[in-house]
Amino acid sequence: MIYVVIQFGCIIYLIINARFDLVESFSALLIILSLIVGLMAVVNMRLDNLNIVPTLKDKHQLVTHGIYHFIRHPMYTSVLLLCSALTLTNAHSLSQLVMLILFVDLILKSNVEEKLLTERFSAYQNYRSKTGRFLPFM
Repeated sequence: MIYVVIQFGCIIYLIINARFDLVESFSALLIILSLIVGLMAVVNMRLDNLNIVPTLKDKHQLVTHGIYHFIRHPMYTSVLLLCSALTLTNAHSLSQLVMLILFVDLILKSNVEEKLLTERFSAYQNYRSKTGRFLPFM
């Protein structure tokens, strides 16, 4: 649960302190890409499989199609893209620190999820070896 609190605290801080009047082309591109990745993840995952807390539902199914064919945690990718765009609008060192905290938090949170998925699904280890955590092919 602490991962979720830290994640949303960082996101809220970055949104509140973003300088939307300073959004330039690259930041706008990151925001658009974030929306596309996030929407694709939700469509591929389906809402009944979605969970913000790093636990698995009783009827949780391993999703490996669509965007999940390339990225194991596309929702986190979406969050990182959006928050990177917000951080670029505010070069304040505290915003950069919050972005770093968010990145570390999402790595730790995804580690917990990956442990649970490995325990539940025998195919997960093979899937994991073929996909990137937050970026394709990495």
